[in-house]
Amino acid sequence: MTLKVTAKGFELPDYMEAHIESEFAKFDKFQVVFHSRNVFMKLEPGRQFIVEIAVKTSVGDIEASADEKELSDALNAAFARLERQIIKKKEKPLAHRSELNERDKENFLKEEEASAEAAADIVIAENNK
Repeated sequence: MTLKVTAKGFELPDYMEAHIESEFAKFDKFQVVFHSRNVFMKLEPGRQFIVEIAVKTSVGDIEASADEKELSDALNAAFARLERQIIKKKEKPLAHRSELNERDKENFLKEEEASAEAAADIVIAENNK
């Protein structure tokens, strides 16, 4: 898992790389494996910071970006967007409309029918005694 931080148009403060690392550590709760992590920060004319985050994860490639007047605000907004996208990609297979969910529903219904039939057979057997 590599972390590549690039700053263009300004000098990146020393504490900022540690802050970025701690922000990525917060994603451990989602149990997602990061294969590569790229953070690109750019200072536009007019003191506008643009932060772009591109990651390769076990749930796919994800990109998030934000632009704000302050670097820390742009970084926090980009990480918030990244978090929403990770949740979305991680939860999508469990969505109501997914094919996997349809198969699970069918299997569940079959199991319910089989258990209902078994219960009915037991009741009939007990009544015949």
